[in-house]
Amino acid sequence: MLRRSFFGVGVLLTAMTALRPVAAAEAVKLTADDYIEIQQLYANYAQALDRGEGERFAATFVLDGEFTGGRGPGRASEARSPIKGKDALLQMGSRGGSRHFNANLVITPTPEGAKGSVYLLLFNARNIPATIVETAIYDDTLVKTPQGWRFKKRVVISRLSSRSRFRRRRKTNRRDPCGPCSCRQISVFGPI
Repeated sequence: MLRRSFFGVGVLLTAMTALRPVAAAEAVKLTADDYIEIQQLYANYAQALDRGEGERFAATFVLDGEFTGGRGPGRASEARSPIKGKDALLQMGSRGGSRHFNANLVITPTPEGAKGSVYLLLFNARNIPATIVETAIYDDTLVKTPQGWRFKKRVVISRLSSRSRFRRRRKTNRRDPCGPCSCRQISVFGPI
């Protein structure tokens, strides 16, 4: 009798498992080492690009990785084509002369690896003093390879982009960058 009861429970559990809806793929759990390695990936990307180290820059992407850049001033209506593959990324990374500052990195685990989002402040370091060229957000797809974490896809989202998350700001008085408020912003170089 007891044997039949166990058999019945086993059949019932098997049937329930087979009839259970298939769950969506779950995000992988990232370790502390994963987070540190991803942060280092972002730093290596910026430094290699700024120094014109094409091989090191291309190595931050998977072999078939892609990069979709922003649009420069006066080119807001131009279509953007992604740069794909190691050779194109090697060429892109060999220029140098800029300074990429990243801040507010957010890493979100996904079933395929991770999504990354980080603010970009891009300077032209060839000008003295350096001038701001662009502010944007990098929207990244990251994958873990045998060589470590790499960019699979990287898209620059700027105010000029069709995917922009930025909002138009109201015009401010040139003498008072804060607009109509009564405060004054001061920097080490004097009023802003």
